[in-house]
Amino acid sequence: MSDKTRPGVQQTSSDDRHADDDPRVQQSMRAMREALNTLLGERAFNDITVQQILDRAGVSRATFYAHFRNKDDVLFASFERMVHGLARTLNTPHERQRPRLVPMRELIEHFASAGDVFHSLESSGRMEALWDFGTDVLAGLIEDRLPTFRAVFARRRAPTPLDDGMDDRLTARMLAGACLELVKWSRAFPDRLTPAELDARFHVMAQRAVAPAIFQA
Repeated sequence: MSDKTRPGVQQTSSDDRHADDDPRVQQSMRAMREALNTLLGERAFNDITVQQILDRAGVSRATFYAHFRNKDDVLFASFERMVHGLARTLNTPHERQRPRLVPMRELIEHFASAGDVFHSLESSGRMEALWDFGTDVLAGLIEDRLPTFRAVFARRRAPTPLDDGMDDRLTARMLAGACLELVKWSRAFPDRLTPAELDARFHVMAQRAVAPAIFQA
């Protein structure tokens, strides 16, 4: 995974990460994420206060600031957890036979059901920050999965010089950007292609980027 520090998310020490294994800490953090998600369905992001999150979550201010700097941190943490939660679908036996880099179909379906959240963030001018952060999260996921994805095609033919021309980190970031552009497109044109069709098109493009020699005449 990329070692780039992700914008807007509080970096934790090893002691903090051990504390996060505490079920009580996990419960508090989940309550704060869920509180923000509920509030996003009710009002614009700019109108949400930290105190409102605390009141909904039933946690103290000290607990909040032990894990987050501000409400943006909660938003980004929720997004990252959502992506990695959906990514668990990539680890089923069926998926191992024909691996995907990202849960494209699941992402599109999730975002399609989150209209109120999008409206809240868009009306507050926060979508670009979320897309930027999302690129970082997805790039990390893709970079981790590239060796497995590439190995499927490596078995089909001998390596060629073209295979060595693209750095994994650059490839991952390029594909992460393409993934989010398809999510945006699906929101703008929800009736053009199904989530499954967009998923298939994305992974054909990913194959071309990862193993271009296969597609050359």
